[in-house]
Amino acid sequence: MARSSYHHGDLRQSLIECACAQLRQDSADHLSLRALARKAGVSQTAPYRHFETKNALFAAVATYGFLLMTDHLKVARDRHEGDVQEAVVQVGLAYVEWALANPEKYQLFFDSALVDYGAHEDLHEAGCDCFEVILGLIRTGIEQDIFLDQPAEELAATLWASVHGFASLLQSKDPNAMQQHQDAPVVKGMAALSMRRRQVIELFVNSIRR
Repeated sequence: MARSSYHHGDLRQSLIECACAQLRQDSADHLSLRALARKAGVSQTAPYRHFETKNALFAAVATYGFLLMTDHLKVARDRHEGDVQEAVVQVGLAYVEWALANPEKYQLFFDSALVDYGAHEDLHEAGCDCFEVILGLIRTGIEQDIFLDQPAEELAATLWASVHGFASLLQSKDPNAMQQHQDAPVVKGMAALSMRRRQVIELFVNSIRR
């Protein structure tokens, strides 16, 4: 892309999207700002106007990911307005769906070696806004006597930990290894989990019901 085609504000987002594409193909260790500059068609120093370090870029990618995931979860929530329990199940399914579709962003949410939440207030806020989607539903469910009468933050964190673990487990499966070891108990278990996502999420939700 010609350098003259960029507005100043577009370059930052273009670099974030280039980084996402690169992270899909290779590890974070191999990503460099200079390489992204070449892909974006700008000078090698241009990215440093937006990201002082590679970690700052990773934080921006994670922030962008949280914004996208939050929108995805809200769509799932809003489809079931008035039915809190079903909304929670659908948000859990949407979380897993988004994580599997966006592994390059999702991995940065929880990798403290790559992203320092304390150094990026916008990232912290984006993560909190994402958590607020499920937290708001849990609060409503407690008010309606659907969920346990415990602090909403604890119940939401419990549910989030369960769904996050589920998504991470599905994300880690190797299709080639599963094909080669179809009769192994762990492979059968993983396959069952993948096919029965709704039932798994329902089990998580039932664990916090009254």
